[in-house]
Amino acid sequence: VSAYVIGIFSSMRKPGTNIQILQQNLLQKYRHLVLFLKEHGIEKYNDVCAAYVDKMNKVLSEDFRVYLEALESLKLDIGVSTDVIGYDANVVDLIPRGREQLRNHRFMFSLGERSNILKEIDQPGLVPCISEANSLKYPYEVIFRSLQKLLMDTASSEYIFIKAFFRDESMFYRVFEGPVAVIDENMKLTLANSHDAICLMLMICITKKHQLVMSNRRLPCLDTYLDKALIYLWPRFKTVFDMYIQSLYQCDAKMLWVDGTHPHHIVRCYMEFTASLIQLNAECGDGQEAGEEAKELRRYFEEKLESNLVSFVDELLMEYFGDLIKFVKNHISEDLISYTECPNIADVEPVVKNFAVKWRTALELMHNEVVTCCSNFVSGMAILKAAMAQLLNDYNRLSECVKMIPGGSSLNRNLVSITSISYEIRKYSRTL
Repeated sequence: VSAYVIGIFSSMRKPGTNIQILQQNLLQKYRHLVLFLKEHGIEKYNDVCAAYVDKMNKVLSEDFRVYLEALESLKLDIGVSTDVIGYDANVVDLIPRGREQLRNHRFMFSLGERSNILKEIDQPGLVPCISEANSLKYPYEVIFRSLQKLLMDTASSEYIFIKAFFRDESMFYRVFEGPVAVIDENMKLTLANSHDAICLMLMICITKKHQLVMSNRRLPCLDTYLDKALIYLWPRFKTVFDMYIQSLYQCDAKMLWVDGTHPHHIVRCYMEFTASLIQLNAECGDGQEAGEEAKELRRYFEEKLESNLVSFVDELLMEYFGDLIKFVKNHISEDLISYTECPNIADVEPVVKNFAVKWRTALELMHNEVVTCCSNFVSGMAILKAAMAQLLNDYNRLSECVKMIPGGSSLNRNLVSITSISYEIRKYSRTL
């Protein structure tokens, strides 16, 4: 019996063998015989166990090694040691290359769509041959999740099988000594060369979520591995985070000065990185909230942002549609019923005709200025929408005013329809 079962174990080493199917469809038939050996032939039982551990350790170790090698070819390199937020005195050409660095490593400080990986925890892992065929590359956290997904599923299946077939949970840990060693070696090498703090924090979040997955499965088999993964990840994150902060302390503001309307690329990196960490803490942090001082500071900046946005919109409209804005402000009330100053046809005619001539060009110029001044898409879109909504509202008030004053009908042919303005506004709103 033992020789026959050991022979089945040997067949697991054949390439392309589906081990789970072999376990369920063939080996399970002999479970009671193996348990009989455990009770009445302990030496033969130990031989069977040793053979299984040896074969599965080698098979799974090789499988994970091959999978890791395939995944490595899919890795998208995002950051290196010189790509810190501020100035590194050891890299003399970092400042001239600052904007190039920001383009080439645009994911390094900004979370963006990288956070989607946290919503895909239970999705199937990457299939390297398919990704290679489509020339796809991934940030390392995507590769890390795929690797751990395979590990969790393989370990879960193996743990359940060993527990039922051998009634000896300790065998699982001997089987997985090899695979875990392969993964540990790869992780240590990867972390030593990782300078992407966003990636490291995402890996921490992924590991925490995988701990929850295994807890929900009620399987303790990877508790030690997942705890050890966090022990590897947190110190490396701290090291890289300290590198970022130290690079800011080493900045020479005079050397970094660049005249222009865009925020400095280092300021952008710092703000995007800070926002990314805040978002990740909210999604998978320890539940601790910011202190009152931090909350107060956040409220202060939110209020400042809102007030400055309103001021910017006012100045933008005054620059490109000044005569319209002044006329509406000086002559027409918000309710369109009363006038702050009673207008006449001579007052309103130049405003209407001037708008009819230049409104499309002015809209384009206003859009271009927002694009130039606002490197942040969300803020730029908010400004553009607010400005165009205010413009539409003011022009509507002007149109209603024209209809109400004596002789206003003579200007009807010069009035631009609200529909035309709305169409043009929608076009620009989609192209920021």
